[in-house]
Amino acid sequence: MDKLKGMLKISERDKKLLVVVLAVLIMALAYFFGFQNLSDQVDTLSTKKTTLETTQRDLKEKNNNKQKYVNDTMNYLKQYDNLLDRYAAGSTQPNSIDFFNKTESVTGTWVRSLSLSPTTVLYKFGQIASSNVNGKSNYTSNLTGYKSTINIAYESDYSQWKNFIKYVNTYADKSTIDALSASYNEATGVVTGTASISLYSIEGGKRDYKEPSFDVKTGTGNIFSTVTPTE
Repeated sequence: MDKLKGMLKISERDKKLLVVVLAVLIMALAYFFGFQNLSDQVDTLSTKKTTLETTQRDLKEKNNNKQKYVNDTMNYLKQYDNLLDRYAAGSTQPNSIDFFNKTESVTGTWVRSLSLSPTTVLYKFGQIASSNVNGKSNYTSNLTGYKSTINIAYESDYSQWKNFIKYVNTYADKSTIDALSASYNEATGVVTGTASISLYSIEGGKRDYKEPSFDVKTGTGNIFSTVTPTE
C-alpha cells in the first residue's frame, strides 16, 4: 500500500508541468472556440459596415443633389417622349398606304405602283440592369421597333420630284429612302423611276395606335346603269 501511495505521489515539478499543460490547453480551446468565432463575427460586421458606409455616401450624395436629379429625370423623360413621337405607333398595310396617299397629295408625285413587304423586327427594348450601386432597380419594357419596306414606281415633274424626296426625309414619323432611281425626259419634263422606302415604328407599352381611315369614293351604285343625256 505504501508503495502504491509512493507511485501516486506527484512531485512539485510535475505539478507545475501539469499546470502549464492545462494552461496551454485552456488557451488553445479559448482560441478555437472563442477567439476564432469572435474573429469571424468581426469580419462579418466589418463587411456590413463597409456596405452601409458605401450606401450612406451614395444616399448622402443623392440627397445633396436631389434637385439636380429631379431636373435631369424630367429632362430625360421629355427627350424620351420626343424620341418616341418620331416613330409611328403601328406598322400596318393601311398605315403604309396612308403614307403614300399623303405623299401624292402633298408633293403631286404620282405613285404608279407599290409593293408592300412583310414588317420585320429591328429591336426589342427588353430589360436593362440599373447602374444603381444598390443594384435593386431594373428598367423593363415591352416596346419593339419595326421596319416596313415599300417599293414603288413613281412619275412626276422635276419640282414635284424634289418635293417628294424632301417630304419623305422630313416626314413626321421616321422614314428613309433606302434606294432611288430616276430618269428625266427633257422633251416632256417628266421624271420617272423607282424607290425603296422604309417606314419605322415603335409598338407596345402604352402607345396607342389608331388605324387610318380613308375617305375614298370607289365604284358606282350600279355598274349596269346607263345615263341618257338630256337635250
